[in-house]
Amino acid sequence: MVKYTLAAIGNPVLDVIETPFVKTDSRVLSGCSTNAGLAVSKLGGESIIIGTIGRDFRKYAEQKLSEYNVKFLFYESRETGGFYLKYIDERMNDRILEVIGRADPIDIEKIPRDTLLGSRSILLGPILDEISVADSIKLIRELRSEGYDGVTLVDPQGYIRVLEERTVRRVNNPALFDLIGVVDVFKPNEHEAKTIFGTEDPVKAVKKMTELGAKIGIVTLAERGSVICFDDKVYGIPAYRTIEKDPTGCGDVYGGSFLYYYLKHNDPLEAAVFASAAASFMVESVGPDFNLDFKKVFQRFEALIDKIKRLE
Repeated sequence: MVKYTLAAIGNPVLDVIETPFVKTDSRVLSGCSTNAGLAVSKLGGESIIIGTIGRDFRKYAEQKLSEYNVKFLFYESRETGGFYLKYIDERMNDRILEVIGRADPIDIEKIPRDTLLGSRSILLGPILDEISVADSIKLIRELRSEGYDGVTLVDPQGYIRVLEERTVRRVNNPALFDLIGVVDVFKPNEHEAKTIFGTEDPVKAVKKMTELGAKIGIVTLAERGSVICFDDKVYGIPAYRTIEKDPTGCGDVYGGSFLYYYLKHNDPLEAAVFASAAASFMVESVGPDFNLDFKKVFQRFEALIDKIKRLE
């Protein structure tokens, strides 16, 4: 049985991306689970992505993931999920999402338990409600009851998205509070945190996560870095300054890279700095072919490590 570093559950997507600086000519492979899995494998770990995908893009997705030694367990969908992403302004701090394909939900009962129990970490990263909060809680509790002792991380983006015609809107999902209580790491971005917790203050948001039961709460803040809370302490993590082309997937790379480092060193603060350094490489390119060499990431890690700020 393969001992995966990461099992990432969430549908892969094929997106069209437009920023003030670049626009893709066609749909490119993306998605929370996809980018997190790519990050782990590029850093030297073993990852598997679990989700549903249509026949229209399945072969392309499998070939692309295989290039980076990412394993996959794909279930058939009527079509492949995807968005047309357009960033609002040159700061690229938020975006408009229009759905151009919606894949079928993931039946978590079909996922082989050996695959999950053999993974050192599990990331739940739906992109558009393909996993319900109730199923996510059920899955984690069942795995824990079967002796799973790995790290669980939830990226909530897909739990709080609804469709209005073809445009995605964020809405609060109160059931997430119960999910936060059973996971190790909860990691929204600043816009998602505002939707879930009703505050623009990331410090209040991460403290609320740990109060609800998460061991580690993180809010990513784009070019302003991130905020992390654990052991009743809150820290500000800087971003690495670089030339930005496309921030799509940076939070996903952050999540995968955080898990990769945390599993090796059991230090959440250093893991957040390492994740911030890794995310800076994602913003420099578009799509799945981002460069993520461990030595180069560590160089940026060393440039950031002394810039951590204790906030509370």
